[in-house]
Amino acid sequence: MGKNNTIITNIVRVHSSMDNISREDIKFFRRIIILIIFLTISLTYLHVNKLQSYSRYERVQFSSSGSLLYANLYYPTKVIDFQDKRPLLIYCHGIGSQRDFDLRIPIEFSKRGFYLVSLDYHGHGESGGTVIDINPITKRPAVAQACSDLLDTLEKMPFYSNVNISQIGLIGHSMGGMVVLMNQALDSRFNITVTWAPLVNFEPEQIGIIQTEYYNDYIPVNLINATNTNNLLVIMHIEDEMLNFTKNAIKAQELTNCSVLPITGPLIGGGHQLFTDIVLIESIKWFETYFFGSETINGPIHITFIINYVALLFCMFLLFLIVLLLTSYTSRYFTYKNDKIETEKDNKQSKYPRIRQSYQIAKIVIFTTMFLLNWLIFERFFGLIGIFYASLNITVVYILIKALKYYDKLKRDQAKFGLTQFKELLKSQFRLKHVIFALFASFYFIGIYTLFTFSYPFAFVWPSSFIQIVIAEVVFPVYFSIEIFYRKIIYPQLSFLKNERKKSLWTIAISLFIQTFLISQTFSWFFFPSVIFTYAVYTVVIIQNTYIYENTKSFSLTILSSFNIIQFFFATVISSVLGISTVLNSLLPI
Repeated sequence: MGKNNTIITNIVRVHSSMDNISREDIKFFRRIIILIIFLTISLTYLHVNKLQSYSRYERVQFSSSGSLLYANLYYPTKVIDFQDKRPLLIYCHGIGSQRDFDLRIPIEFSKRGFYLVSLDYHGHGESGGTVIDINPITKRPAVAQACSDLLDTLEKMPFYSNVNISQIGLIGHSMGGMVVLMNQALDSRFNITVTWAPLVNFEPEQIGIIQTEYYNDYIPVNLINATNTNNLLVIMHIEDEMLNFTKNAIKAQELTNCSVLPITGPLIGGGHQLFTDIVLIESIKWFETYFFGSETINGPIHITFIINYVALLFCMFLLFLIVLLLTSYTSRYFTYKNDKIETEKDNKQSKYPRIRQSYQIAKIVIFTTMFLLNWLIFERFFGLIGIFYASLNITVVYILIKALKYYDKLKRDQAKFGLTQFKELLKSQFRLKHVIFALFASFYFIGIYTLFTFSYPFAFVWPSSFIQIVIAEVVFPVYFSIEIFYRKIIYPQLSFLKNERKKSLWTIAISLFIQTFLISQTFSWFFFPSVIFTYAVYTVVIIQNTYIYENTKSFSLTILSSFNIIQFFFATVISSVLGISTVLNSLLPI
């Protein structure tokens, strides 16, 4: 009878366990289904909205001055019924940006029936080289030929038979404005140009150009004139915070007799970004007046790019939520018994008196302050590289402490460090299941991100070469030190909380505060869209790692899962930094 009762009890326990698993699974699938439904609705809306501008886009790859460059070719949806062929525009973005971050021009001009090609010139986005490269054959600056080389490639593509060759124009922003001014002056195929806040007047030495004998004659102030410049419109804010209005816009007008449209009043993102509908409307009118002979023949102008941005950001937010949910759910299958025991111990120790809780909260505040002061002091003394030194300081201290503790353990066990101890150390830090899960977590993030950005040309960041990925390893101490802080310093102080989810939420809240602080310290770099995006990605990775640690308690796993992801995005930033490294320290005073 007693034996039967035991069997019945075990059956009940198994059944109860299956019910618990089933409830967790149901909760997960319910959430993922809801997110997928919202994502499907958002993507459908985004796709329908996109079709108002262009039917598809094509990645164009071509060689220019010894480097491999990339561009996006947008195929317009709108039919131009008053002429047989379409206009073609080439767009050059600003310094530190890339071809698919600023969607204003691709969306608004393709919506008017234009073929629009958005170019990553040298040293930006996927493209190789640097902005100071010299063409080895013509001895011209590489960027002065980038648009012409792109047009050479476009002329050989099937779509070009539908292009009106008398309606080919250029439009550029900031340094991209300088690029289009160079190209239009050297290539008569470009017969109309619009520049936003262009870089016109500067000395080559100011931006670190060594081969001044090759560059000097091609700087817009020494190149453009009324003879080689036709139908030019310059749009610039009179209080541009990066470039002087008189020295650049007015100087271009003096040299070419071009039209200048001054912008006044405060703008979102500052005057240099020209984030206002007026700029787009006037640019469209300029091109259509010269191309079609009328401002109205192509229909009324309705600026709607902001809707695309809202829909895109909402879609990416949903994608990040799906990644976090998948990571959290999958991590349940990679826990270990000893991890669960540690969790139970933590829960037992969490029943402290209020005074103990206050003491631990005070320690969290002190540790956070010390952590931030470490970064702040190094940044103040050494600049941006100081952030690397600060993280290296934390990493070295942590490794030394761990090494001393491990040495003390070996001493107590009367053992010497050898091959056997090394294998055991690796085995304890890198369990096979944890390595597999790290690959799962990386796949969720990079896989979903890549699929989305390939399907829609927005925020597609990619290193220009494998070498950039290798170089990006130097930033490993940055996120390693932050993981040390969250998992080894903050987490033990949260033992007063009753469950793991609350600990995770507290960790996430602290991480958001620290990320905000770090962003404020490097705000001057925010003209790099890839820097902004990397901060956003890093924030998501920290949250993702927090959910991983919640179930696995594996510090090594959080490092492994973030290594692949962050390495990829940091490599993209480094690609841009190396591409324009000579101009970074002197751009602002120009």
